[in-house]
Amino acid sequence: MRSKTLLGAGMALASLLLSGCAPMTKVKDVMADKQAFMDANFSADKLPKGVVQAIGSADRGSLGFHKMVFHLVWQVNDDDKNKTVTIQQVATFNNAGGSLVQERMEDQRNGVPMVEMYELSYRGFLGLKYQTMNVGAAIAPFAYEIKSFQHFDPVGQSAPSAGLDYQYEAGTSAQFMNFRTGRDTCRFGATYPASKISAQLAGTVHDLECVDYNGNGVKAHAARYAYLDKYGVALSMHTEYAAGISDARVTSVVIE
Repeated sequence: MRSKTLLGAGMALASLLLSGCAPMTKVKDVMADKQAFMDANFSADKLPKGVVQAIGSADRGSLGFHKMVFHLVWQVNDDDKNKTVTIQQVATFNNAGGSLVQERMEDQRNGVPMVEMYELSYRGFLGLKYQTMNVGAAIAPFAYEIKSFQHFDPVGQSAPSAGLDYQYEAGTSAQFMNFRTGRDTCRFGATYPASKISAQLAGTVHDLECVDYNGNGVKAHAARYAYLDKYGVALSMHTEYAAGISDARVTSVVIE
């Protein structure tokens, strides 16, 4: 599951020391050609080979789309009306081959761009490599990625009744040691027509409830995704952090 917490300066410095001389990502360069940055950094060949092999051998299915663009409105911290803010988000999903999805999330408030996240995921809900950046910053934090899997459950051709379990080691793209141990678990819930989310969507949806655990095995945060059966991909619709709960609704979808 993706984390929306930016890496702190201490982690970035530690990673830089570990890597010897890690290249820094200039936000200005990313903004000049977003898709070029995505293609250069978020494809299967940029992941550890063992990660790609684990996914490919477990899930031989494919995605049911070439490109999908979702426009969403997020009510952030809607559990506390004194803190609630509205964020407009454009989520672009590109078929990256097999069950892998290239994702770009662009967040705006009052029409002003704020944050962008670039990601390569497993079917939209398990972040394999991701990088979040403030569009007003000079330098972006390092990308974060899964280095190896200790356990990986495939979704399969249709949503199963059993739960899903992902156990892995992860760290920044600059790290080569001292990785963090992580675990995500997911289970499928209610089923309903995809048209309930948007008239542009066909088929059915399964709610996918996921929990992310930290290295001590303690719950860090939770999320609910809409798993779109026809397209083989999940869309984040609800998040729960200690700081607050947030919910999204889809305003439009373009499918290619």
